Amino acid sequence: MKKVHFHFYDLTAEGIENEEQLQFVTEQGCHIGQGYLFDKPLSPEEMSRLLK
Repeated sequence: MKKVHFHFYDLTAEGIENEEQLQFVTEQGCHIGQGYLFDKPLSPEEMSRLLK
């Protein structure tokens, strides 16, 4: 993973499935991620319910 830092952009790591992957991307300076480690894909209705 190349470190990419832009002034007005955040890097999001996608497809994080286990703790080792999370540790790797965190060590690389990426602090935003998504993937099955956090939750399965949600429908718009499920997401709305969770955000209430």
